[in-house]
Amino acid sequence: MNSIEVLPNVDIHAKGVVSEKFLEHGIKTFCAACHWIKDLPYGFNSNSENSLILFQENRGTCTTKHGVIARLAHELELEIYKNLGFYRLNDEIVIGVNAIIQSHGLSFIPQIHCFLEYGSFKVDLTEGNCNGKNKTIEDYDFVVRVTPDLTYEEENKYYINYLNQYFTIEPRLAQVSIPTILELLEACNKQVKYQCSVMSNRNFAFTAQ
Repeated sequence: MNSIEVLPNVDIHAKGVVSEKFLEHGIKTFCAACHWIKDLPYGFNSNSENSLILFQENRGTCTTKHGVIARLAHELELEIYKNLGFYRLNDEIVIGVNAIIQSHGLSFIPQIHCFLEYGSFKVDLTEGNCNGKNKTIEDYDFVVRVTPDLTYEEENKYYINYLNQYFTIEPRLAQVSIPTILELLEACNKQVKYQCSVMSNRNFAFTAQ
């Protein structure tokens, strides 16, 4: 992944609801907006279909953090886009996942992560966040450019479409029904939230010393 500094640091002008939100917070350049979003605590939003919610809840995930910056880029007419990256989730990335999926004979489960695309550059605004992951995701099997904000139904459709491609990569996945895979994915998402809370408590204990 590349640093925020590879992105164009243009001034923010009031060209829509997103740029106005950043200006209300005293944020005047695009890169400053990216740093501000990256520094927001990582946390699951009550509704991720409208990325502006992170201004209300003062937290965000890869979905809302990259969504709101992609919306800002669109208002400022910058060629910066939100991507969905499909990768192989297991214990190497989130501790406890293997215990969930191994009973079905799986060594990984396909998962989605979001990041920004700018030409040949890729920027992850959750890199370094306390997000439950052991490392930044660098390797993706599939990447697709998407609109800044997706409905739950749209994201699920993307997942199912690419899940079918994973069946040729890992035949054991094809032996598990799609509803079961979605149930396993939900359990893994809960494990991510748990690991996120563990990391947050660990960091709080460290800073309190």
